[in-house]
Amino acid sequence: MRILQLCHRVPFPPSDGGAIAMNQIARGLIERGNQVKVLAVSPHGRDPDPAVLPEDYLRATRLEYVPVDTRIRPAAALRNLFSSRSYNMERFHSQAMEQKLAALLRQESFDLIQLEGLYLTPYIPVLRKHSKAPLIYRAHNIEHLIWERLAASCRNPVKKWYLGLLAGRLKKYETRVIREMDGLLAISPVDLALFHGMGYRKPAVVIPVAMPDNPLPDPLPEEKPGSVFHLGSMDWRPNQEGVLWFLEEVWPLVTRRKPGLKLYLAGKRMPRSFYRHASEQVEVVGEVPDAWEFMLKHRLMVVPLLSGSGMRVKIIEGMAAGRVIVSTRTGAEGTGCQHGTHLYLADNPEQMAFWILHAFRVPSEAGEMAGRARRFVAERYSMPAVMDRLLAFYRGFYS
Repeated sequence: MRILQLCHRVPFPPSDGGAIAMNQIARGLIERGNQVKVLAVSPHGRDPDPAVLPEDYLRATRLEYVPVDTRIRPAAALRNLFSSRSYNMERFHSQAMEQKLAALLRQESFDLIQLEGLYLTPYIPVLRKHSKAPLIYRAHNIEHLIWERLAASCRNPVKKWYLGLLAGRLKKYETRVIREMDGLLAISPVDLALFHGMGYRKPAVVIPVAMPDNPLPDPLPEEKPGSVFHLGSMDWRPNQEGVLWFLEEVWPLVTRRKPGLKLYLAGKRMPRSFYRHASEQVEVVGEVPDAWEFMLKHRLMVVPLLSGSGMRVKIIEGMAAGRVIVSTRTGAEGTGCQHGTHLYLADNPEQMAFWILHAFRVPSEAGEMAGRARRFVAERYSMPAVMDRLLAFYRGFYS
């Protein structure tokens, strides 16, 4: 099968949830004998370093990318207030990308075209014009839901109004555009139910993030004693909001009762404002060269998301690494994880502080829970299981 994978950014290196999700599906398809062509939007300032793109990856995916300036511009945002269009979508539309797509589709034909997320949908007209291939929408999350939750938790009334406006326009766009797709890959059963509630009635299947078989090293690296960590892309608004809430509302409760614990904040594109929180009990690490190695050196992972949608890939990675996890229910949404069985869930500062302290007070219980979570990931999110389901869905378009 010949598949064109359109990505909202270059999916290599797979150093965050979105890149992992895109990279793993390409890898799985190629390993099953399919031909995959990756064409990506490269948001301004994030062009990939050629040094981190291995030759075998470039050869297998025939990766190409088109730089697109997606920065938020105050003047453009202000003008957009007087239109009915979604500013989120306008930022990702590029004539250069349209021209690249048209040229590619004149040269090659594909059996399927997979759009990785909503920010590729402005290119539906050019795809329809130059190709008869079914368009498959892979929903990493439900975009308007993220903005609705951000607006709901915002305290600034002006900002709250503006976020609500963006969310409303995005919801209208998202509801309309998904109906133009031929197939839908939802990342979780929760999201699939929400898409059905938005009126989607065409073929759809749940395709979660696939995790490679990544055995734990023997022996395990020595853990930093009393270590709590957060790992995630820090240019994503829900991560910024959640980590700030954790620093201001949760962490003081934890350290007041157990001063010996230390929090490590890791993730690429860490805003400068977070470095002001550095102290004896908070280390702002920033981007780490190897996320897996970083996780194995720290005991407990926190996922303090208050908004967001889709599935938090870092939770799945954390469970695969055998880490103890304390998350909000929003953070664990769509994973199928159960409180006390796979992780601890808490939705207010007191609860989250309690379960963090509990994990250190009763390490045997927390360790058994982490073992169950690791087995859960191996059963539900293995590459073979996910790819079998995906390819069966794809074959349905040609049966």
